[in-house]
Amino acid sequence: MFDFMKKAGFFVLLVKISSAIAFADDSVVVNVNKGVMKPIPVALNVFDPADAVKDKFLQVVKSDLQGTSLFRVIEEPAFMQDLRGVNDKPTFQAWNTIKAEYLMNAEVTANLKKISIKLVLYDVLSEAKVGTMSISGDKADWRKMAHMVANNIYERIIGEKGYFDTKILYVALQKRSLGRKTHRLAIMDQDGYDHKFLTNGSNIVLTPRFSPDGKEFSFFSYREKIVNGRRIPVSASVYRYNFATGKTELIAQFRGMTYAPRYSPSGKLLVFSLSHRGSSSIYTLDLITRNVARLTKGRCIDTSPCYSPDGKQIVFNSDRGGTPQLYVMDSDGSNIKRLSFSSGRYATPVWSPRGDWIAFTKFGAGGFFIGVIRPDGSGERMLASGHLVEGPTWAPNGRVVMYSHQDYSRKEKIYSVDITGYNKREVLTPGNAMDPEWSMKNASQY
Repeated sequence: MFDFMKKAGFFVLLVKISSAIAFADDSVVVNVNKGVMKPIPVALNVFDPADAVKDKFLQVVKSDLQGTSLFRVIEEPAFMQDLRGVNDKPTFQAWNTIKAEYLMNAEVTANLKKISIKLVLYDVLSEAKVGTMSISGDKADWRKMAHMVANNIYERIIGEKGYFDTKILYVALQKRSLGRKTHRLAIMDQDGYDHKFLTNGSNIVLTPRFSPDGKEFSFFSYREKIVNGRRIPVSASVYRYNFATGKTELIAQFRGMTYAPRYSPSGKLLVFSLSHRGSSSIYTLDLITRNVARLTKGRCIDTSPCYSPDGKQIVFNSDRGGTPQLYVMDSDGSNIKRLSFSSGRYATPVWSPRGDWIAFTKFGAGGFFIGVIRPDGSGERMLASGHLVEGPTWAPNGRVVMYSHQDYSRKEKIYSVDITGYNKREVLTPGNAMDPEWSMKNASQY
């Protein structure tokens, strides 16, 4: 993408907000795979003569950048130069003095309905311009524009794709009488804003999963009935929800319990597990023809399938070796190989969008963990631990993992952690929340 930008001189985004972004040839790339113990000092200067959005705009950009733990934003009272627009040239010694390594110099133009933001990003140490950006849109979309600005600062300095203008699906929980809970599907910005409920809670809903194009998501739903004081699931089904229409469609209903539907990279298939008479096998469903194909067989429990980004393999967990471990197989169900061999039980494997890691849940005598492992079974390490941590999902750049966590007070929360295991953070939600799913697309289409 950057090669294209260099040749064309600009890049146009048409996602409800129109923008044009131009980048200089020089950039500095920080290796986030090994973690950054010392955050990069960045100064964010905004000239907003009408005081249209400056303070709230700055707060969003600052929160996005500092939330990664890779940046430290220098506060405005420390500034030693008053820049009044992108045409003002920085006196780099003034920014060096306050130990800023990068400087964003931006200006805002606004009227009653529209807003435009221009900015220049400087490398203070080399006294070089490393990026420019121009973005405009409806004034009501200022938050989206702030996320887009943070994305591009992150990309120019870190060298990885930004993920701030994305959405999170999750299951919202509300306690009811007799210990029962209402399960509702909800969606929000990755920073917890613009929260919306998508279902009414009449059925139990689990495992929402975005389609590759982000236009819909699938989920598993069932009803319960009480038999001799026990809750028994009935009417287990797989549905999909269309964002454009807001309608829910029944995809399939099977005898037995259906679990963990996920899309293939093409979006044409769903892979899932189906439980029957004490065992569980993995199947695919063609979303066009509705043809069902069985991929695994036997008396074991095979579940939680997830495609590799190229669609050639599927990772899943199975107890075929005695205890639940991670396995990979070709997408047609052949060539099954075991990945994990250490003690403990493994569950909910999810392939990174980059294909370089597989995240998983692990539990045993040592407690509950969120970990990662290479697709060849090497490099296993734990990123987070805690009481009932489970269900990882990846940021679009494959460098942050989000997951569920139930604390000892039985409150369900969502957390994120860097791929290095640093920067564990709670993602705030209006109430109890579990089973997050991170979109691979920007938030403007929802």
